[in-house]
Amino acid sequence: EEMLKKNVWAVVGNHGRNPVVEKLCDRLRSHGKTVFRVNPYGKPPAEYKSLTEIGAAVECVNLVVNPTMGLDVLDECEKLGIASLFVQPGAGSDELRESASGKSIALHEGCVLVELPPSAA
Repeated sequence: EEMLKKNVWAVVGNHGRNPVVEKLCDRLRSHGKTVFRVNPYGKPPAEYKSLTEIGAAVECVNLVVNPTMGLDVLDECEKLGIASLFVQPGAGSDELRESASGKSIALHEGCVLVELPPSAA
């Protein structure tokens, strides 16, 4: 998968409440990726509340929020020129897929924990 080759990621989810979100961050980091933690609810341990706050060039967004909130994240991706959206199980919807297609944003549905094996390092 081409998206997994990208080096700068933002993981958007409820970092404090959903343990999978931190596992995703750890797995990406173990493969040498730069990872920004974004929580739209504004709670720690995430450092950012939105993609806009990051102020760095994010190559891929890992979406771990409900599909309705995902549409807002998708709009933000479009504004920031982020063209890759990796959608975790439960975060996708027909509306999200259609919207991404209309915005020329590549959308991949899958699980980073499955598709990016634990690093041997």
